[in-house]
Amino acid sequence: MNDFENDELTRVDRELLKKKYSGEELERVLKKIDDDYPVQYAIGNVDFLGYEIDVDERVLIPRFETELLVDKLIEYMKKYSFGESHILDVCTGSGCIAIAIKKSRPMDKVIAIDKSEMALQCAKENSIKHGVNIEFILKDVLEENLFDNKLDVLISNPPYVRIDEKVSSNTRYEPQMALYPGEDEIIFYKKIIASSKTIMKNKSILAFEIGSSQGNEVVNLAKESYPRAKVNLEKDYAGRDRFVFIFNNCE
Repeated sequence: MNDFENDELTRVDRELLKKKYSGEELERVLKKIDDDYPVQYAIGNVDFLGYEIDVDERVLIPRFETELLVDKLIEYMKKYSFGESHILDVCTGSGCIAIAIKKSRPMDKVIAIDKSEMALQCAKENSIKHGVNIEFILKDVLEENLFDNKLDVLISNPPYVRIDEKVSSNTRYEPQMALYPGEDEIIFYKKIIASSKTIMKNKSILAFEIGSSQGNEVVNLAKESYPRAKVNLEKDYAGRDRFVFIFNNCE
């Protein structure tokens, strides 16, 4: 199963659809799903680390891998004794990462950026739904400075799917700019890591979700910008390279 392939329609999904739709409307929705429309969009939300995140065609559907990224980051912040922190979520999409972190660590200042106004609107709606105070900023990280103030933590799940990569047909309903970075598949990592050097505090963590074939390249980028930092390449639930963590003066 590739990174962006949805599971078949489950019994739970069917029950959720029956609660939302009935009669002919339900039949239309089920037919649409049979044509690969994402069931998450039809239901209108997904569970992300126990939080109900509303999703529609404005945003990428959160995946299990991203849950693991957030879980790992929160555990590392505990391990390395990060107190009240300033955290930046780059390419926030639905806001799932920022919301899960803020719910787990309410004392932290969480900022989330995205180039899509529609995605930011969805993220804001989700933050209101969960009663968390997150600062949302409209910003294209490939064209603008990443941030101005000092940060303790940066986390990002940017577009990383190769143009020629085989993906599930239902991804055609998701915002393509949230999937595909263009000809240079690691351009977001190049920009974010290089730009982060002047804004990360002396003790800091950077956390990235990556494509399964991009590990060595992103690790090399990290080591070039942070030659004294510890850099970890870590795997997802399927045993594929999926995360890069940069630990700057965390020992």
